Amino acid sequence: MKRAEGVVTKIVSNLYTVFADGEYREAVARGRLKLNPRSVTVGDRVVLSEENGTNVIDSVLPRKNELQRPFVANVDTAFIVIAKEPKPDLLLTDKIIVNCFKEGVTPVLVYNKCELAEDGEIDALKRAYSFIDVIAVSAKLKSGLKELESEVDGKTVCLAGQSAVGKTSLMNAVLDLDLKTDGLSAKIKRGKNTTRHVEIYPALGGHVMDTCGFSMLTLVNIPSDELKYYYEDFLKFADDCKYTACNHISEPGCAVKEAVAAGKLDKGRYDRYLQIYNELIESEKHRY
Repeated sequence: MKRAEGVVTKIVSNLYTVFADGEYREAVARGRLKLNPRSVTVGDRVVLSEENGTNVIDSVLPRKNELQRPFVANVDTAFIVIAKEPKPDLLLTDKIIVNCFKEGVTPVLVYNKCELAEDGEIDALKRAYSFIDVIAVSAKLKSGLKELESEVDGKTVCLAGQSAVGKTSLMNAVLDLDLKTDGLSAKIKRGKNTTRHVEIYPALGGHVMDTCGFSMLTLVNIPSDELKYYYEDFLKFADDCKYTACNHISEPGCAVKEAVAAGKLDKGRYDRYLQIYNELIESEKHRY
């Protein structure tokens, strides 16, 4: 029985595409792996065997990390793509960033369709998110792509964000592909989701994952009192808080709140932090 190790690059229904030994192979999963729909996901390193001419996934090697939505594994960097339209959902952006830090994934904020941005808009975004790389690009005008490409450089990169922000257009521009794209719904200014599954493409010595757009994301397995540790922009002020266990909510002598009031921290980021914190508190009430 021939055995090989490979990477799952696409899943459609119960059929898996695995890149192994320099070629793409279609495979099915061993029965026990089918019992849990999250047993195998795109990005997984798997062991294949061949039985009667059919490639079978026997086992999944340990994951370095996993993101919940999009559900992918073994990611080095996440390109969080926003654009002028649809209106950037920065609450979603902040949740993705938290999940990235939790899973050891490097977040990069990508502002696509930058030709539509108002004066000062991107600079303000860079100030608010100064703790990560913020790249302004235009898939349409093919500007900023070199900086984007340098972020790939042998890594496995996942694209995430709302529908119609141009993730697939960026894939086409960077990888010279011809993936299907669509625009905004004229009535509701929301995206038409043209990517129906997650797929990995080889790029620049690494891999890029195209993912379905989405508009909601839930933080998983993060206690409310640990949320603060995933806000890197808060940490440099937190040491000066009066209480070491300060959650930066209503505690007296909170240096983070003082930094917000002084304009040293972005107020929008802090307000969204409060919203996420309260969501976690509500979730914990229902859980227990």
